Amino acid sequence: MSLAALLVLSAVPRLTVAPGLEPAFEVRQAAVASWESLDAVFQANASRPAPVARIGVVIEKSRLEPGKGGKSELGRVFLRQLSPGAFTAAEREWLAHELAHQFLLQACAPASADTLFHEAFAITTSGELEAWREGDYQSLSDAAKVLTNSASLDTGKARRALARLLVESRGPTDRIPRVIARRLAGCDGRLKWSPLTVEELTVIDRSAGDAAWLIMSRHSGEVFASAGEIGTPRPFGSTLKPFLLAGASTTPGLAPRIGDQEWACGDVLPQTMRANEAVLLSCNGYFLDWASQSPGVETFGPWGPVFLSLGMSRLPEHMSEAIGLRSTLSLSPLGLAAAYRLLAEARPDLVVTMRRNGREGTLARLPQSDRLAQLGTKTGTVRDGASRPLAGWLVGVMEDFVIVMVVPGRAPRQFPDEFLAIVDRAKRLAARGPAEVQVFSLLTPSQVDLRCERGGFAVTPDGPLALSSDWARLADVLGKGQLVCLTAPFEVRIPKTTEGRPYAGVFRREAPAPYVPPQGMAVSEKERRARTGSEAIFRTTRLLYVTGVLSSEDASIVGEPRAALARVISHNVDSRERHGSRPVCDTTHCQVFQGTTRSAESDAETLTRPPIAKRGWLPFSRGGDEPWTATRPRKEVERALGFSLSSVTRLESSAGVLRVVRTVTEEGSTFEDVQASSCEPLRGPLKLPSCPTGIAWSGTSVEFSGVGRGHGLGLDVEAARKSGLDQDAILRSAFGG
Repeated sequence: MSLAALLVLSAVPRLTVAPGLEPAFEVRQAAVASWESLDAVFQANASRPAPVARIGVVIEKSRLEPGKGGKSELGRVFLRQLSPGAFTAAEREWLAHELAHQFLLQACAPASADTLFHEAFAITTSGELEAWREGDYQSLSDAAKVLTNSASLDTGKARRALARLLVESRGPTDRIPRVIARRLAGCDGRLKWSPLTVEELTVIDRSAGDAAWLIMSRHSGEVFASAGEIGTPRPFGSTLKPFLLAGASTTPGLAPRIGDQEWACGDVLPQTMRANEAVLLSCNGYFLDWASQSPGVETFGPWGPVFLSLGMSRLPEHMSEAIGLRSTLSLSPLGLAAAYRLLAEARPDLVVTMRRNGREGTLARLPQSDRLAQLGTKTGTVRDGASRPLAGWLVGVMEDFVIVMVVPGRAPRQFPDEFLAIVDRAKRLAARGPAEVQVFSLLTPSQVDLRCERGGFAVTPDGPLALSSDWARLADVLGKGQLVCLTAPFEVRIPKTTEGRPYAGVFRREAPAPYVPPQGMAVSEKERRARTGSEAIFRTTRLLYVTGVLSSEDASIVGEPRAALARVISHNVDSRERHGSRPVCDTTHCQVFQGTTRSAESDAETLTRPPIAKRGWLPFSRGGDEPWTATRPRKEVERALGFSLSSVTRLESSAGVLRVVRTVTEEGSTFEDVQASSCEPLRGPLKLPSCPTGIAWSGTSVEFSGVGRGHGLGLDVEAARKSGLDQDAILRSAFGG
C-alpha cells in the first residue's frame, strides 16, 4: 500500500457496522469512501487537513419514523434498511448524509450547534444537491421563505428549499457552493463562529462582471464598437425567451394562475395569455406551464445548436434554465448578439413583436419608452435569492445593428439612457447599411467552395440548419436558405486558389432571368454567364463592399484619389442600369469585388461626404499613359463587332468611343457612313488593356495599339494620382460639375 493511501486511511475513524445491517462489508466500504471524500472537500476549502477523528462511528440498523432515512448522534449513525441484505443507492445517500454530520462534529467543532450549516454541508456532500431539479420549479424567493418558516430542517420540503439556494450559489466550475466553501475556511476556531443564516444563502456571490456593451452589424457580423469583457460568459436572465418561440412549431394560449408569483407579470393579465404577450411581459409562469405541457420545448428546438456553437456549455434541462430563473447556464454578450443577428434573419416577425416592448412590455411607462419603441428590445434580469438584481441585460435589434448591454447590480429599466446613448452612437456610424452584390459571376456555384469554421447556419423555413465546418460546394448549400457565419467571415475558395478569401456577410440565392443575345449575335458560354449574372447574392455593409472593391481594383491607392474612387464605387452600388432590379455584379463590366477587407477609418469618413450628383453608372479605369500593342484574330474581332470588316474602311477609337467608317453606295452615289458607339463591346471581349487608339488589319489578324489600362471613360485613376487635386476636384474633372 502506498504512503498516500496510508495517510488517507489514518484520517478515517474506526467505522464499525453493527450486527443486523448487511452486507456489512459493503456498508463499511461505502462509509470509508464517503469519509475520504469529505476529508478531500475539507482540505480543498479549509486549506488544511481535517483534524484526526478521535471518536469512532458505529453504523447500525434502526427502525425510524416514516419518511426518515437516517439520523445521527456523536459516534452513532442510525440507518433505515429497505430490504434485508440489500444496500441500495438510497441507503448509500442516507449514509453519506449522516456521515457528513459526523465529520463536521469532529472536524469543525465551532459549528457544532449550527444546524443550518450542518444540514447544508450534508446535502452538499451526500449527492442530494441536484434532487430539487426533479420537482416543479421553485423560485429562490419562495425557497428562502420556506426555509425561514420551517420549524425543522429534517423534512423533504425544507431540504428541497435549502438545496435550491445552495445550487444557485455554486458557480459553473465550483465543486461545492461558495457559501459552504467560505464557511469551511472558518472552521479553525480563530474567530467566533456566527450561525449560517437564510439571508446569507440568498446572496449569490458569483461576480456579475463589469458592465459591457457592443454594437454588431446585422449584415457583416462585425463588432463596430464595444466596452468591457464582451466575450466572457454570464448568466443571461430572460433574454432567450424569443428563441423559445422561434424553436417551437406551435405555442399555446394559457390561462394565468392568479396568486402564483411566477405569473405576477403585469397589472392586468388577459384571461388567455399568448406567446407574444408572454415575451413582452417576460412572464415566467407562461413558459414554466408551457414546458410542463410540452416537455422538450426548453431546449430551443433547431435553435439549440446555435447556442452550443456560441459557447453555451449544454442545453437547458428545465425551462427555468432556459428563461434564466436558474443561473446554471451562461452566454457572453458577444454570443447573445450573434444569436439575435441570426434571429433577425430567420424571424423578422419576432423582431416586430419586440418593437412593442417599449409601449406594451417590460420597458413601457418610462420617459424613454417612445424612443425604445423605435427598435426591437428584450430585457433580462439575473437576481439573487432576495430578488435583488445581480445584472441587467438589454438587447436592441435595429435595421442595421444588434446592440447588447449588460450592467451589474441594476435592472434594465434603470439604465435606458445609457442604452439609448449607444443606439445614437450606432446611428452615427458611416456607411454601415447594407450593400448587395452578385458574386462569382463568371463561375458557377459548383466551382466555388466555402466554409464557416464554427457557427455556420442556413436559415430554412424550419429554423437554422447547421453547416459543416469543412469546405462545401456553394451549389450544395446555397439553395438551403440564407447562409450566415456567426463567429467569423466565411472563407471562400475559387478555382486556381489555395487560400480562402474572407466574405463577412450573408449569402442568398436569387435565380437570374436567362440571357438572350440579340438576333444573329454569337456569344460564348462564359459571355452568356457574364451577361446573365449570378444566382449567388452576397450582402455586407456598404463600407466593406467599397473597401473590397478598392482592394480588388487598386490596393495601393491612397489619399484623395482613393477617396474619389471610393465615392464612385459607393455611387455605383445604387445604380441598376446594368442589371435592372438586380444588385451590382462583382466582375466583367462592373467594378471588381473579390471579398471583404478591413476598412480604414478614413474610408468611413469619406463615405459621409455628400453623394455624387449624377445619375446612372459612373465608369472608372486604371488609366495611365503606358503604351501597349496587341494582336487578335480577325474572326474574333468581327464576332465582337457583330459585322464583317470587309465593308469597313476605317476603325477609330478615342475617349472610349468607337467610330466605324464604311463606304456605302446608294442610288449611284458613294459616301462614307460613320457610326459611333462605346468601345467597351470591343475592348471587353477581346481583353484589350484599354480602348485602342490605333486599329489596323490585314489578312487574318488585327493590330491594336493604345495607352493606359481600362475603357478610358470617367475617372482615370492614374491621372488622379498625378493630379494633386482633392477628391471633389478629381470628380469634377472626371464627370463634370
